[in-house]
Amino acid sequence: MLRVVKNSELDNKELDKIQLNENHLLDNFDFSKAVVKKPWGYEYLLYTEEKLSIWILHIKKDSLTSMHCHPKKDSILIVLSGKAICSTLNESYELSEGEGLIIKKGCFHSTKAVSDKDMILMEIETPTKKTDLVRLKDNYGRESKGYELQKEMCFDLSKYERIFLNENDIGNPKKIGRMNLCIKNFETKSSLKSYLELHNGPINIILKGKLNNEKTNMSYNIGDVLEINNHQEINHLKLDEPIKILHLTKDILDFD
Repeated sequence: MLRVVKNSELDNKELDKIQLNENHLLDNFDFSKAVVKKPWGYEYLLYTEEKLSIWILHIKKDSLTSMHCHPKKDSILIVLSGKAICSTLNESYELSEGEGLIIKKGCFHSTKAVSDKDMILMEIETPTKKTDLVRLKDNYGRESKGYELQKEMCFDLSKYERIFLNENDIGNPKKIGRMNLCIKNFETKSSLKSYLELHNGPINIILKGKLNNEKTNMSYNIGDVLEINNHQEINHLKLDEPIKILHLTKDILDFD
């Protein structure tokens, strides 16, 4: 289960103090061809859809990201390797491998690597808008700066440990850190039902499409975590269009 963290009155108060200068220089930039260098490590684009993108962050031991927020997008943070402390303006959360947070738009947060080695973190952003970034505090003096420009990126991808997923990788699990990731398509309710009956426990995140629970009237949209508490709930799911799901697990055998 991923905990949900919403923005608070304190988040809104601090955000109102900051003058927002939106940067459009990277609006059409192809992030799949670059690794973004950070003072705490580096990050790169793993996978992208029209309304959602997945990023991998390599954070050096004892380093931390800025205290920042995304005013226009939600983020899901999941630890793939190591341990982290994710702090908001109100509280802190200790996260181990396979654990994470759903950070709602406008909520300031910072993530620190606290394991013996570097930490690998996955970030899922909805919608796709990498430059939607406001820094409140930063150990590296970037409070007044927007997202990194091309001069702070590396285009020689061989210098970094990096994986990029495309349509050819759908259905084939990839190991990142100590977690396995697999993107799967479902055309029919019966195929989704069979899948969920076998894979109810791990993390499933909707990348494309929409589901409805006809009994509870709950909708699962892009970027939502699909949590089914029992097999009876699966029977109430309505699939109006093909959907795509990101499946995370520690056990590679779980993909059989």
